[in-house]
Amino acid sequence: MNGLEIAVLLGLVLLVGGILSHRLHVSTPLVLLLLGGILGFIPLFDGLELEPDLVLLLFLPALLYWESLNTSVREMKRNLRVILLSAVPLVLVTAAAVAVVGHAFGLPWSVAIALGAILAPTDATAVVAVAGPLPRRTLTILRAESLINDGTALAVYAVAVAAAVAEREINLGTGALRFLAAYAGGILIGAAIAALVVAIRRLLPNRLLANTTSVLTPFLAYLPAELLGVSGVIAVVTCGLVLSFYGPRIVSASARTQVYNFWELATFVLNGSLFVLIGLEIHRVMLEVDHEWQPALGLGLLAALAVIAVRFAWLNTTPYIIRALDRRPQQRERRVSARQRLPIAWAGFRGAVSLAAALALPGSWPTGRPSPGAISSSPSRSSSSS
Repeated sequence: MNGLEIAVLLGLVLLVGGILSHRLHVSTPLVLLLLGGILGFIPLFDGLELEPDLVLLLFLPALLYWESLNTSVREMKRNLRVILLSAVPLVLVTAAAVAVVGHAFGLPWSVAIALGAILAPTDATAVVAVAGPLPRRTLTILRAESLINDGTALAVYAVAVAAAVAEREINLGTGALRFLAAYAGGILIGAAIAALVVAIRRLLPNRLLANTTSVLTPFLAYLPAELLGVSGVIAVVTCGLVLSFYGPRIVSASARTQVYNFWELATFVLNGSLFVLIGLEIHRVMLEVDHEWQPALGLGLLAALAVIAVRFAWLNTTPYIIRALDRRPQQRERRVSARQRLPIAWAGFRGAVSLAAALALPGSWPTGRPSPGAISSSPSRSSSSS
């Protein structure tokens, strides 16, 4: 199928999926995922592939930028400790837990850690798509966590994949420095692009040119960061958050209305298309696993269980540690019950970043020691992308 045919197909599936989700009162992403999975088993659509570069260069910057623009910086500051604890150490602990599971199945540590980094970050667009009715504070925590933890996971992923390709052990010191450099570089580039955009938008004569700049902004932040070897995700998120704070001061109400409507439609189409394309990958996953489906299924299920268990344990442990260490009155006022934390624990959806990272794995690398439970690098890639 050519590009036009694929675009028409995705548009029709989005339309049908939206109607079905409204009639059945089921979340639209889940319906689109199911429809994509059904299409994947039809021979006519068997050749459709989701290119990693498409997700990394088109979907990801646009989706992250829009979500960061809609995240309140003031709300983030009020919940900064909770957000950072979930966006950095929780990602590292989750990646480590999945890596232990992967190593038990015969994967080398570098490959297992790469798998852990793929499954560790939550997805901002997936969270917002299914968690809309949640309270404002809960939604802010989930959205901000999902925006920041992508950079954490991809920094770990880059270190692990580099070690796996070179067939060497991961150097913790070098890995930590690369991790910090990716974060710091992404923040600096994102802030610099935001300052440049603010200066440019003050000089533009009409709202059409100003909003054209808005369309280009996420890509202007992402590409330089990636070319310099730092986190493009962090650059886009930083840029979006800075502009969300200063935007009302430099953009007229009519221009904001116009660009809001554009991004609302564009991100709906991109996000919906992504769920359909993920569904299309299900058939390919099953074909690649082939006769090794039992260990691949076992690894996938245990990795998913590890991800869920770590998140539940983290969110029901760290609040009590904070309470023991911080007894200030303002901290006590912000305490929530275990029941109120339950939606945050369950809302750990994985999405575009995990998919793009899984698809971007090298075609061949060390498979580790042979064992009854060991699987090759191809099935591990398939189980992670599913």
